[in-house]
Amino acid sequence: MKLENLLVVSGLILPLSGCAAIQPEMFSGPNGRVAYHMECSGMGRTLGDCYKKAGEICPQGYQVLDNSSDLVGIPVNGTTMLATKRSIAIECK
Repeated sequence: MKLENLLVVSGLILPLSGCAAIQPEMFSGPNGRVAYHMECSGMGRTLGDCYKKAGEICPQGYQVLDNSSDLVGIPVNGTTMLATKRSIAIECK
């Protein structure tokens, strides 16, 4: 990737990193308890942010059902940039 493209992408992403709220999506877990899926990448989010959110929404603790990390292609100025897409699924105890 050219330096100019990297600077453009950084210039677009960094200002938005402060407003990157994690939005858990609720579902019924395999044990019948409340479970959540969370996206932990992009817009300044990290896997640590998702684990912090998990602790907030499951104060009695939680079990990690799935923890995935994939590379995805993002089109930028006529080229493709690789980015990591991370997510977790948890079930509250």
